[in-house]
Amino acid sequence: MKSWTQARVDRWLDKRIPSSHAYQLDINNTFILPTRFGWAILGLMSCLFILGTNYQNNVILMFCYFVFSLLLLALFHSYINFVQFHIVFRPVANCFSNQHAQLQLDLSRKKNRSALYSLSNIAVFSKRYPVYEYVEDDSNMIAISLFSRGLHHVGRVSIESIFPFGLFRCWSHLTVPGQFLVFPAPSPCSLQLRKQNSKGNTGNKLGVAVTSEDLQGVRGYRDSDPIHHVSWKHFAKGQGLLSKDFSERSAISGWLHFSDYFSENVEQALSEVTFQILALSKQDANFGFSIGKQQIMPNTGMPHQQRCLEAVALYRHKQGAHAINEIINSGIDASQTELT
Repeated sequence: MKSWTQARVDRWLDKRIPSSHAYQLDINNTFILPTRFGWAILGLMSCLFILGTNYQNNVILMFCYFVFSLLLLALFHSYINFVQFHIVFRPVANCFSNQHAQLQLDLSRKKNRSALYSLSNIAVFSKRYPVYEYVEDDSNMIAISLFSRGLHHVGRVSIESIFPFGLFRCWSHLTVPGQFLVFPAPSPCSLQLRKQNSKGNTGNKLGVAVTSEDLQGVRGYRDSDPIHHVSWKHFAKGQGLLSKDFSERSAISGWLHFSDYFSENVEQALSEVTFQILALSKQDANFGFSIGKQQIMPNTGMPHQQRCLEAVALYRHKQGAHAINEIINSGIDASQTELT
C-alpha cells in the first residue's frame, strides 16, 4: 500500500508528466542532481575553498575555481545530452506467466546534434518490476519478469543518464500507457472434451471422422458409397462406375469445461485448461469453452483462442464450498447448450 507521501508524489508526477505513447525530453519533464561522486566533489571543493580563504592560499582558491567551472560544464553537457532524446513506447504484447513481457522502446536523437552525444548511455528501470537495463540508439526490447496471470500495466518507468563525467544524474519518470494480459503457463494434461449427442446427453467423444471437400481422385465404385459421389462424367465416357475419392480427417468438436479440470490447486487447473485451448486451436477444432458463469460458444480460429485465453487470465476464484458447487453446476448447465 502506498504511503501518503508517495501518493502525493505520484499525483504530482501525473499532473506534471501526463501519460503518453511518445515523449520528447525537455526542461518540463527532466530532473537533474549531482550523483554521489558529484556530491563528494562538491563537498571536498567547499572544504578546500574555506581552507584557502582562511589561509589566503591563492593556489587552492584557483584550483577550487577550476573544479567548480568543470562542474558547471558537466552540468550543462549532462542536461544537453539528456534532452536530445525522443522516446516512443510500443504496446506490450500479451504473454504467458512463464515468459517475459517485452517492453519495446524506440529511442531516437535530434538530427541537429553532433556525433559526440551518441556515446551516452541511457538506463531504464522500474520500481514495480526487477528491471534495470541500458539501452542504445534505435529500437530496444526490455524484458520484464511477470509470474502472475491477469491484467497488468507497466506503469511508470524511469529513464536516467550520468553521461558525460558521472558527476550529474539526469532522469525522468515516464508513464507507459496501455494494459496487457498475462495468461497461465500451459501445463500438459489429458483432454477432457464433452460432446453433445442428439438426445441431449453428454459424453467424452473426442473426435468424429468427417469428409472434407478436398478431392483426391477417383476409385472404383463400392456399394457403400453414396450415389452423389459417383463420377457421372467418367460413366458417360464408358469408363464404368467410378466414385469420387475425398480426403478424410478427424475433426474434434465439443465443449471444454473448467469444472472438468477443477481441483484444490486452481492455478494448476487454469494452466491445464490453457494447454488444452492452445492444443485444440492448433488442431483447428470447433470447441466451446465454459469457465465459471462465462460461456464462449463453439468456434475456431485465433480470435476464438484469444477470447478463451482472456477468460482464463481474468478468472477470479471464489473461496469456499459454495464456489465449488457453483463451478460444478455451471459445467453441468453449459453442457446442455446446443452446438452451433
